[in-house]
Amino acid sequence: MIEEFLNDPTGEIDKLFRVTRKIFKGALGLMLGVLIFALFALLVFRVTCVTFVDNYNIPYTFDLRNGQVERVSHTGYIVRPPLVVKVHSVDGRPMQVCISAIQRVLNCKLVQFNPEGLELFVKWHGRGDYSNDGGTRENPTTFNQILMAYAYEGSGKNYPFLTVIRELKPEEMEVQK
Repeated sequence: MIEEFLNDPTGEIDKLFRVTRKIFKGALGLMLGVLIFALFALLVFRVTCVTFVDNYNIPYTFDLRNGQVERVSHTGYIVRPPLVVKVHSVDGRPMQVCISAIQRVLNCKLVQFNPEGLELFVKWHGRGDYSNDGGTRENPTTFNQILMAYAYEGSGKNYPFLTVIRELKPEEMEVQK
């Protein structure tokens, strides 16, 4: 009986294998198509809905529908609705702001952005990413210049978004040369 089945004079086994092979190829193609679509959808989701914020930055969101600024409680990956909510950050690291003239430093302060004054800072300076990356003493960043202006404002007024950590005295600057 097995011999008759294996001999298969009518070709039923070949037909069965051809049909099975077509079904398998179709299922494999469908699975491959689903996998490619899923990877594409994941890529689009990552680009449009996910923002990464470094651990030293202070992240906040700006809702375009109502203009509301809201501080985000964590750093890392931040998921938000695309097109209507924007994620921005402010550098939270301490930085040195200096007044200098003709290659000579006249005065320096160590300052840091205070997250408590984030809403007022954004109200006065607009939303955006404020970073101190890439600046030097000779060519400070815009954020460094903004904080320097408030640190040396002169009226003695305190700003909720600025913390002066330390002020270098002229004697200390002479020693540092």
